[in-house]
Amino acid sequence: MKRAYKVFLFLILFYKTTTDSYGQEIISFARMDTITNEITTFISLVNIPDGGRVRFQQRLHPKATLTNLPSEFLLWDTANNILTLISSNYPSIDTLAFKFVCKTDSLPDVILWGESALMYENKKGIVQKITSPARNYIVRQNRPDIDTLQKESYYIQISASNTMQKKNDIAKLVHLQNEHIILEQKTEKYYKYFIGNFTSKEQASTYLKYYRQYIPDAFIIQF
Repeated sequence: MKRAYKVFLFLILFYKTTTDSYGQEIISFARMDTITNEITTFISLVNIPDGGRVRFQQRLHPKATLTNLPSEFLLWDTANNILTLISSNYPSIDTLAFKFVCKTDSLPDVILWGESALMYENKKGIVQKITSPARNYIVRQNRPDIDTLQKESYYIQISASNTMQKKNDIAKLVHLQNEHIILEQKTEKYYKYFIGNFTSKEQASTYLKYYRQYIPDAFIIQF
């Protein structure tokens, strides 16, 4: 009889924990400035219960230095390349939005950024955790001042259509990144659309991995 009571209690506690955590999430976005080599990260914490303790952490690039802290948190630390922000009394607000800025000596062509976790107390004082995965941000150091296809350059072909397409619509479809440009080529039968240009096949291959998330049959072409 005593053993059965323990099992029943565990099921009740598990159900309460999962329902209390419904709706909490981390929304993040980063903006890369290739002139100042700064990374501005925008964070929104949604539906976190007020009054409890909260700890937000994000993994930083090893060469990134924190230059601007969010005022919404009183305690912070950057040990082991992890930014830690702590609030002992979370405010009563549906969405807490804040930002922080990191600076590097130089930005790589591709940077993995945004891996984060949030630990908070729910209304019953139980500590819960939600996470946000990192994503690849493709950084374009120099935008070519061209609007035509260049010889001996590499491009990513993303579309061939019988009718003309709007470049803005294509940009939204492929989540065009950081000053990349879309170029159009008209042939006898098709309107072809490319992302470019790239100075090497290796560079184009790096970007191809990103754009194939949205256009699976995209491929590299050289003119």
